[in-house]
Amino acid sequence: MREDRQKLWVDRFQTRLFIRIGVYLLIYLFCLGNLLFIWRLLEEGPGNPFQQYASVMVENAPALVCLALLMPVMAYDAIRFSHRLVGPLVRFRRTMESIANGEAVRPNKLREGDFLNELRDDFNKMLEALQKQGVPVLLPHDDAEPEQARKPA
Repeated sequence: MREDRQKLWVDRFQTRLFIRIGVYLLIYLFCLGNLLFIWRLLEEGPGNPFQQYASVMVENAPALVCLALLMPVMAYDAIRFSHRLVGPLVRFRRTMESIANGEAVRPNKLREGDFLNELRDDFNKMLEALQKQGVPVLLPHDDAEPEQARKPA
């Protein structure tokens, strides 16, 4: 089994996280813009609200543009970070599906830096315990066939 994953986006959890971050950013921008506008109203007093709002946006445009430029970088980082959690979960799910389909599997391996290493260790101990109880779930160590092509005897 390859240690590196070919896809960065591997589960709908990542889609939900991406949307959630986007919604939080929009809420933040909305609140920030209105807070700055309210601050302007408190400083200047009542006047033309459209003109005051426009001047607040123009004066703070560099900060808003900077945040807009950073948004894709932050979103990409969040997806990469979540991949270290979601990737192992996808691997566990595939292993469980293979076992449910009567296929023998190899112990799960995770990449360096992945989360859930303790779960991997416990999961692999469970596979070994099932094998010792006579449930054929593990492929032999010397078997060179890929795990999808091998069925238990």
